[in-house]
Amino acid sequence: MSWGEGSMNWAELRDLIEHLPEDSATKAAAAGDVDGRRWTQGTYLQAATYNALLLMIRVLWAAHLKGEPPDMPPVESPTTEADERQAELEAAAVAYSEALLNQYSPGTTQTDQAEIDYWEQKLRELEPAP
Repeated sequence: MSWGEGSMNWAELRDLIEHLPEDSATKAAAAGDVDGRRWTQGTYLQAATYNALLLMIRVLWAAHLKGEPPDMPPVESPTTEADERQAELEAAAVAYSEALLNQYSPGTTQTDQAEIDYWEQKLRELEPAP
């Protein structure tokens, strides 16, 4: 950094931002963090380890104690904008499939072609560009 001038250039600012801690607000915002939870790679690893142990406990409980294990919810990772887009894409794909299948399903009301066209267009909008 050029201390004599009192300002930094764009390359220095970029380097400063790139070297921020993983759990900084800036890095979280750049990653698309929705919840503001700002996890580090260590936090993700700890959550994955806990969830794996939880799965093993549930399997062992069911195998040896022959009953339903107690409700032990897994640790959910922070939601990102990419996760939200993926969930929206999956929901649109399900709605499109249902509309398409209903068109040919006997005993159900005919699905309007406009509904099929709507979900097909929605899928095109949500799919990432190649």
